Amino acid sequence: MRGQKSIPAMRISLLALSIFSAPALLAQDSTAVPHTAARATTIRTAPSQGTTETPALGQIAKGTTVDVIAREKGWVRVRLEGWVRESDVVIADTTLRPLSAADIRSNPAAAQGKLVKWDVQAVALQTADALRTGFQPGEQYLLALGPGSEKTIVYLAVPQSLLATARSLPSMSDVTVIARVRNGRSEPAGVPILDLESLTRR
Repeated sequence: MRGQKSIPAMRISLLALSIFSAPALLAQDSTAVPHTAARATTIRTAPSQGTTETPALGQIAKGTTVDVIAREKGWVRVRLEGWVRESDVVIADTTLRPLSAADIRSNPAAAQGKLVKWDVQAVALQTADALRTGFQPGEQYLLALGPGSEKTIVYLAVPQSLLATARSLPSMSDVTVIARVRNGRSEPAGVPILDLESLTRR
């Protein structure tokens, strides 16, 4: 992502498809079997048919170890484990909700724990004081305006892994966040508090 600082890496698992020298066997193996890539090879979304290539997801280098979990007509489905920078990935979560800040304030109990994806303006990084209930003492949060055209105040609690990125943001930066609702209407001003899970400059 453009404009991001390097922050700690996270471990991820990928499901992909790749070409290997393997016979057509059962459609699904009962257990994963480790294999080593005999050459650099392209990972695809599905087995290609004839001369029509399916979309590429990326490549693995010669010598990469993968777990073969299924076979189909000369293709194998593999599980690949590796490391990427946390700033280079976002949550793929089917629980993302199209909630507005007004929705959250109007029914905070129902909104608690929901995951949202918002475009906001990051105003400044703040440190929570005793007047702002819902935060841990000294917890850092982004004061932001949004989401979208709402331009209302929201608090985004920043985890340690995203502090370097949050500190690097100029005032009024346009960012896209994925965050989980902690408190839909915090005291004393009724501002929603969300736990930040990813942060991307726009």
